[in-house]
Amino acid sequence: MQNEHFRISYVIVIIFVGVLTFCLGFVSFSNLTPTEVYKVYIDGKLVGTLASKDDFDNYINEKDDAIKQKYGVDKVYVPNGVVVKKVITYDGDVDSNEEVYDDIVKLEQFTVKGTIITIEKNDEEIATGQVSDELFEVGGNSLEDDVNSDDSSYLYIYVINKEIFDDAIIELIKSFVDEEEYSKYINSEQAEIVDTGSVIKDIDIYEDITYRTGYISIDEEIFTSSEDLAKYLLYGTLDDQETYIVQEGDTVETIAEANRLNTQEFLLANPSFKSENTLLYEGQEVNVGLIDPVINVVVEYNRVVDEERDFSVDIRYDENELQNVEYVLQEGENGLYRVNREYQYINGQLAATQTLSSVELKPTVNKVIVKGMKEVPHIADLSYWAWPTETPYTITTYYGYRWGSMHSAIDISGPGWGSDIYAANNGTVIETKGGCVAGNLSCNGRRGNYIVINHNNGNYYTEYMHLASILVSVGDTVSRGQKIGTMGNTGEVYPSPSSGCVYCGTHLHFATYIGRPLYGGSPFNPLSLY
Repeated sequence: MQNEHFRISYVIVIIFVGVLTFCLGFVSFSNLTPTEVYKVYIDGKLVGTLASKDDFDNYINEKDDAIKQKYGVDKVYVPNGVVVKKVITYDGDVDSNEEVYDDIVKLEQFTVKGTIITIEKNDEEIATGQVSDELFEVGGNSLEDDVNSDDSSYLYIYVINKEIFDDAIIELIKSFVDEEEYSKYINSEQAEIVDTGSVIKDIDIYEDITYRTGYISIDEEIFTSSEDLAKYLLYGTLDDQETYIVQEGDTVETIAEANRLNTQEFLLANPSFKSENTLLYEGQEVNVGLIDPVINVVVEYNRVVDEERDFSVDIRYDENELQNVEYVLQEGENGLYRVNREYQYINGQLAATQTLSSVELKPTVNKVIVKGMKEVPHIADLSYWAWPTETPYTITTYYGYRWGSMHSAIDISGPGWGSDIYAANNGTVIETKGGCVAGNLSCNGRRGNYIVINHNNGNYYTEYMHLASILVSVGDTVSRGQKIGTMGNTGEVYPSPSSGCVYCGTHLHFATYIGRPLYGGSPFNPLSLY
């Protein structure tokens, strides 16, 4: 009986132990139930664990109302470089939304969705995409993180939406193109040229521009208005520009020169002024900031104009007369020509011209002067100077300030590359340098192929730069109007020649000096000789 009682007790203990083991095992198993959480990383480093990604997104948007109001957006996003990964884990510990938010802010700023404009700075050749309703070629529109580049040939502009950039581009173009002309061009309403007139052929952007949608850190300068962006595109900065208070006797020309501007740059900075003859009043505030466009607007015109062509002076030397004898054999008459040209402007500055045709309406009659001489005419006659290029010609840059520095010569664009260059007066060739090819901007110290002539009278010297070819040698005696070379685009010219624009930058840099150039000589305005 006692053994039976023992057996019953033993069974009860066994059952109790089994039940207890089962219960403890169940409790342990229940603690291993997997949980879904979200791990937050910045650049591969774990910064926190979230219970719900959606709740965290909502927390960000509720907390960052100021950001949404500043940029006019409906949603704020995590910073670039933040990765949120869903993880199944048996460790159910999570951080609060506030803790994760604070940890992220310590490392990175949050982002808003906008448009990233990429500008490829193209110093080689002009972009070929025509600016029209689309304004530029589209590079891509996928939603992706912003990618920064250390390549200085790229510039990034951030806007909330692409329309802001489109409107800013239009405002930039209107800084260089008359608004009425632009409207007629963009709406295909330009009248055809019948006899004379002008039309816009094309409006281009010099650089390659693409855009894409992306997440932009609020640390960046994000443009929310086309007005601010247009100012930045024109001046290269959002800083306030320098101003000047007009004094008695001031003119557009004197104010511009005093502030290292040319008159065209001054007019661009003050669009309400239509010409350099605009009347100013004392106390008037004008802008004298130097424009520094972020992108370059290229405008091409076709113009047909009637031009009066000045007659030349032909001098005939009579060896039987003394050197001080002079008389007029034939009076001169100006001619009239109808000239069809293409003009290229970059940011409002005339960069190149090409003569398409020239029709004589009235012939030019040269003035003929007979002068006595008793010696070889290697000494210049300072009373009469020959024009150094063929006609018709265009002066693309005058003597004076340009882009903040002094341009001590005039740039002449003649009929084109390879046209004749003439000696301005009798003299002796004292220096020539050749061997340059187009595209080598530093050849001969940026002068390209050049000639220097000493006119042996009053210490006058002339210099002819950027030539395609040189036809004289050092020591040669040249006469007034003698062909000495051909027009080219060697050395530093703008725009630079390239495989896509072989003749870009073609012009003659014509300089006049009292004293030898680069050896103490002083430059003066060549037009004062004519």
